[in-house]
Amino acid sequence: MTSFARLPPELLCRIFELLSDPSTISALTLTSRLCHSIWLTHSHRIAANITPRIIPHLIYAEKLATAQEDDEAYLPRNPPSRQRPRHLQVLSRLRRLLRNAHLASLVCDSWARDSLFRHSPYPPNENLLPNTSEPPDFRPVFYSLWIFALMSQRQSTTALRGCTQHELSQLNELTRFISYSRDDLEDPATFRDVRDAGLDFRDDMWAEVCDEVEYECYQLSMVM
Repeated sequence: MTSFARLPPELLCRIFELLSDPSTISALTLTSRLCHSIWLTHSHRIAANITPRIIPHLIYAEKLATAQEDDEAYLPRNPPSRQRPRHLQVLSRLRRLLRNAHLASLVCDSWARDSLFRHSPYPPNENLLPNTSEPPDFRPVFYSLWIFALMSQRQSTTALRGCTQHELSQLNELTRFISYSRDDLEDPATFRDVRDAGLDFRDDMWAEVCDEVEYECYQLSMVM
């Protein structure tokens, strides 16, 4: 029987690519010098094959992760993650993508339910809820709004002016939901989970981006 140490690098890379949890990847790199060497050499390629499988709407997710890294570079006493060794950057990026995807799912599943209840003439029924495991639009909209919120801390979100009417309409619906839920005295459990995970919609940046989206929608309505 062939020992693990004698497996070709291509097969070891494939074993890494079957994983999805950064903690499991870290644990595998500690099992042997060979696995550690494989991760050091091929971490970028391995992550590139993992993320499309586990991160929905990857293009939007990658844009948000980059915006977050750029934003963190402006913080005092917080050296950019890009200065760390490449294999640590890759692992950190994967953790960030997974965390953001989890938060986006929490928020947008709640948004989907809220939209269904508000537009339905019947009492809410959990058995009638649509399958939101792969929502076609909500998570990209949330990713975009999160990017705009980060941008608003350093500069005017002029990027909003490049949005189409449909995109602005979706952004405006989401910001209204966030504003309503943020001010709701009942404090929905979903948003408590989001806040516990480190994203607080009561933060000033969310209030600012909600106001800016509303203003851009108003401006668009005035010229139509």
